[in-house]
Amino acid sequence: MKQAALGIKSHTGWAAVVALAGPVAAAEVVAKRRIDVATSFEVGAVYHKGKELPFERADALVRSSEEKFERLAREALAELTADLRAADCEAVASGIVAGDGKPLPPLASILKSHALVHAAEGDLYRRVFARASEACRIPVVSIPAKELERRTAGALRIAPAELATRVVALGKAYGPPWARDQKEAAMAAWIALATR
Repeated sequence: MKQAALGIKSHTGWAAVVALAGPVAAAEVVAKRRIDVATSFEVGAVYHKGKELPFERADALVRSSEEKFERLAREALAELTADLRAADCEAVASGIVAGDGKPLPPLASILKSHALVHAAEGDLYRRVFARASEACRIPVVSIPAKELERRTAGALRIAPAELATRVVALGKAYGPPWARDQKEAAMAAWIALATR
């Protein structure tokens, strides 16, 4: 079986996932998916909704939603890894595009700040997909977004200026959609594959 890595770029309620397989320098896209864990932005924006609720209800909403989203992400990743195995590929790592890594304050403080609400939702979905990946026995590598290009170029042992051309060629070989989310997910997958 070929080794494969998943790259995950999450948003509120969903994530773009790209699977790369093969040797790092010659890796190819073997799967690409959008995984939805919330039925709409309103359902997924639990911290935004929590701002409108009494604290106890907001806390319960965030906790129960996170459990539900993690279960749905785990089921979707399990289905993806089964499809990869059927294509003779084994998922050996996941690369998740991360935020800036600053720790968040307690929920009561988050709910008082619109900027922290956005940060908390970003963190929630990265955590959901990381835990889902680990539940599928796929080790996770977290890559801060600001380091993505530099680390990908390093993993590929190419000059940073060559990276854009490689990323575009990777998407062209597999087909659309190949927008920013898929490109960043692919870079995260490359880094994860290189760490194995």
